[in-house]
Amino acid sequence: MDEAGLLERLVKEDRALQVLSCALAVLEWDLETGMPSGATEGRIGQMSALSLLMHERTTSPEFVELVSSLDENDGFSPWANALIRNHKKNVERELRIPSSLVLRRSEVCGRAHDKWMEARRSSDFSIFASSLEDVVSVEKEIACACDSSKRPYDVLLDSYEPDIGIDVLDPLFDRMEKDIHLLMDEVVPESIPVDDSFLFKGYDRTGLEAFCREVSFAMGFDPDRGAFGISAHPFTTTLGPDDVRITNRFTDAGLFDPVGSQIHETGHALYEQRSSLNPDIRGTSLSGGVSMGIHESQSRFWENFLGRSLEFWKYWYPRLVSHVPSLSEVTLIDFHRAVNKARPSAIRVNADELTYSLHIILRYRIEKMLMDGSLPVSSVPEAWNVMSRDIIRYVPESDAEGCLQDSHWSGCLFGYFPSYALGNIYAAQFHERMVADLGGESELGAMLEKCDYSAILSWLDRNIWQKGGIYLPKDLLLQVTGSALDAGPYVDYLARKFKSLF
Repeated sequence: MDEAGLLERLVKEDRALQVLSCALAVLEWDLETGMPSGATEGRIGQMSALSLLMHERTTSPEFVELVSSLDENDGFSPWANALIRNHKKNVERELRIPSSLVLRRSEVCGRAHDKWMEARRSSDFSIFASSLEDVVSVEKEIACACDSSKRPYDVLLDSYEPDIGIDVLDPLFDRMEKDIHLLMDEVVPESIPVDDSFLFKGYDRTGLEAFCREVSFAMGFDPDRGAFGISAHPFTTTLGPDDVRITNRFTDAGLFDPVGSQIHETGHALYEQRSSLNPDIRGTSLSGGVSMGIHESQSRFWENFLGRSLEFWKYWYPRLVSHVPSLSEVTLIDFHRAVNKARPSAIRVNADELTYSLHIILRYRIEKMLMDGSLPVSSVPEAWNVMSRDIIRYVPESDAEGCLQDSHWSGCLFGYFPSYALGNIYAAQFHERMVADLGGESELGAMLEKCDYSAILSWLDRNIWQKGGIYLPKDLLLQVTGSALDAGPYVDYLARKFKSLF
């Protein structure tokens, strides 16, 4: 068979694997949003069976031979070469992982999630400790099976952000921590009064939920190709090329928390919905984000660079007040200062824009120590609290407020957290380029004031979304901005914004 025929076969196989992946996502969606607690064991079996089926299909002699018979070349389009490149890397990885380990990981994750939920409700880490030990153990085994020549954590990091490892992250995060602390010293002192008490006086959930959905639709979320749900931890998932789901929660005390989460998750959803409109990659593994860091750049861009700006709220604030009448005596300027108030706090997803990356640096260092064995699982709560004091400058009052606040570890997602901070850096570099391309800050501000996002959406479509997973993150960043990964624009953006505000 000629190369064109082999490529056609690969695309067909890739789409079949995507169908299985989406079926697994359906089960995970239900697990998070509506599954009865007594169904855990049955759901573990279902998810394990699908995970094993995907692994066996990827490592079958026929598929391995198909992938090995193709190589990237100038005769193929960029998307075809990307598909070949990704499958070669994935097949090499999957062949090194025995089926028994795939099955055990799925079972460990399923049980760990149940224990995390119980531990979080009780704010008792000891309930989750044994499960976390199992997660750390199975993640180490998988990393060592994939590449025993590398540090386990480097292998796991590469799963979420190619070409990014400890040697890149350590100096990057050390410098970010130092720069952010210097800014905090300048704009966070208690002597700078910022009243945000009105954000915590309660709200009508029905009204706020309606407002959140209105914002999503205005941002470009297509309700005919997506849906909304409620979960303990907000997330976005793709159940098919035309089925992108967002969850939110309305249990936080502050009314801006669900608003910020909605904008954040809609940023993710737009990337998924729009990339699948590219006919070349629709229904394939290239449809969607190229990495978790680039994906996070889209959610952080909408949530913070646009969604916390004064221009954005000049349009949306009167509409929010109509849904939350308690804000009627609060001016737009006071509201804008309040939602940008920078203070050390416990919960990552509710953190202000200035201190947010410090939460990621904390988790990164905890994960790194768990993976290299320098921190036993039993010591996680104590280490968390000490490091939170030093890095975030906040000491959690409970396990639920500290090491149990996120579901990532129960989902066996070690190596994922750094993507959030990388997303901030990518977003700042993209934002800088977009502002220049659209005519400057004043032009962008005018678009936000009118709720006219057409030029913004077009820029993102053209430069990022339609490219899906075709280009590696470093190559996409270079194409769009002309620069390599650089935290400078992000730190500069934070300094400009918070010195201006406070």
